[in-house]
Amino acid sequence: MVEKMSTYILDNILYKGENISGDERDIMMFGIMRIVEDIPKYLFIFLLGLILNVLPYLGIVLIITALYKSFVGGAHASTNIECFIFSTIYFMMPILIAKYVNIPMKVTYIMYLVNFIFSIFVILKIVPGDTAEVPILKRSRRNKLKVLSSISLISIYIISLIFLKDGIVQNMIVITLMEINIFATNISYKLLRCKHSYEEAEYKQYFNS
Repeated sequence: MVEKMSTYILDNILYKGENISGDERDIMMFGIMRIVEDIPKYLFIFLLGLILNVLPYLGIVLIITALYKSFVGGAHASTNIECFIFSTIYFMMPILIAKYVNIPMKVTYIMYLVNFIFSIFVILKIVPGDTAEVPILKRSRRNKLKVLSSISLISIYIISLIFLKDGIVQNMIVITLMEINIFATNISYKLLRCKHSYEEAEYKQYFNS
């Protein structure tokens, strides 16, 4: 269904009357399919946030995701159903825990410390967590993403710990950061049956070149 819709959009809307083939078509199809797959997922998450009256909190999780996960990367689900489930858990769990679980400030600061140490490990040893579908092979590009993820992490920490006084928001931010780091680990790649680029024979020789 997704492939049929993506093909229709490509051939009858974006490139109507034009003929594209080869790598260009494959790249365009991949991008369109990802968008088509994501629309129902994000619409459901938005509606769920609306029903639970947590849309402002959902917006914060989205901002943290854009600021940090876009540099860190991480594993992706192998099927649409798995992606739907894990994405819903990813966005809603930090909100629900922060809002409905009474977390003492001492515990909050401990979580920030533990996550900072965990983040440094992830950035040094893993970032960027690419996939076989979207490989990041060049060493210069990988090093750049390490630097950007470090800057992003430090900026988020400064803002959340110094300028934000809302304990719920602080807890939500650190839990979201923890989730992002976990999805970058090999455990998540194995759980979601997702491969790094270096695990594919066609990319292995070019990895970190």
